[in-house]
Amino acid sequence: TASVLNADLSKWKEWLPLLEKARVERIQFDIMDGKFVQNTGVPKNVVKELRPHTKIFFESHLMVEKPEENVREFAQMGSQLLIFHVEATAKPKQMIHMIKDAGMKAGIAVNNKTPVEKIFPFLSESDLALVMGVDAGFGGQKFSHAALDKVSDLRKEIDSQGLSCEIEIDGGVNADTARKCVKAGADILVAGTFIFGHKNGIAEAVRELRND
Repeated sequence: TASVLNADLSKWKEWLPLLEKARVERIQFDIMDGKFVQNTGVPKNVVKELRPHTKIFFESHLMVEKPEENVREFAQMGSQLLIFHVEATAKPKQMIHMIKDAGMKAGIAVNNKTPVEKIFPFLSESDLALVMGVDAGFGGQKFSHAALDKVSDLRKEIDSQGLSCEIEIDGGVNADTARKCVKAGADILVAGTFIFGHKNGIAEAVRELRND
């Protein structure tokens, strides 16, 4: 999954075909409100703008307060999976149902400092569980190795319940940490800085991640 947080959004006509050529399976849009995290992220209209130009699966990661107010809009813009933070809502179960009722897959995210057990009650109804490998809100941070323990705890919980919920890890993923994430049990790796900042370009970055 390619996170476009640090991509030059004005040059999407250059990098979108490169992501397709590299067979990137998903694009993640990090949506922030400056309140839940101290950053502004990707403008949400980018989802709508890019949607007609690619068949790549779109997921939107809401790092916002009151995520329930965004559900309908993201469904209309063409997001296929909506991820919200367990810390951002008092009613995660209702949020999952709202997302699914809007025709999207539902993902639940847990921040770096939140115990992973907080999302265990919601795994059976979620399509995806997202573990942050860094503090939510900023690209380019160093990977937190505690995230690997969270991934392996999630893997055990999901497998013991026989669930189909996928595990995604986001933040600090590069060729080195990717291997560890997969070993811990992650299904999906999100990389942004590594893909868009790679000195040899997008295709080489994706190849390095896949090799691991």
